Amino acid sequence: MYIIDGSKMLNKQEAYKELKRALEAPDYMGSNLDALNDVLGETRGEIVMIHACEMLNSLKKYGLSILGVLFDATNDNPYLTFSLGMHRVKANDEN
Repeated sequence: MYIIDGSKMLNKQEAYKELKRALEAPDYMGSNLDALNDVLGETRGEIVMIHACEMLNSLKKYGLSILGVLFDATNDNPYLTFSLGMHRVKANDEN
C-alpha cells in the first residue's frame, strides 16, 4: 500500500516530492501531471491519500488536478486502486 500524506503537499514542489516518496517513483520522474500519470500507469497496488483537505487548501485547483489524475489512473490501470483515507482522532487526542 502506498500512503500519500496531503499535509506535506504545501506547494507544487513539495507535492511532487511527497508523491515521488509515497509512490516509490524513480528519481527521474518529472514534476508535472503527465509524469505522475506515467508513473501511475506502471504502479500496482493500493494508493491511499490522507489529509487530502490540507493538500486542497494549499494547492487549490492544482490539488484537484492531482486528485483527478490519481482517480483517472484507476480507470486506465486495472492493477491500481485509489482512495481518500480518513484521519481518525480519539476524543481525548489534542491533535
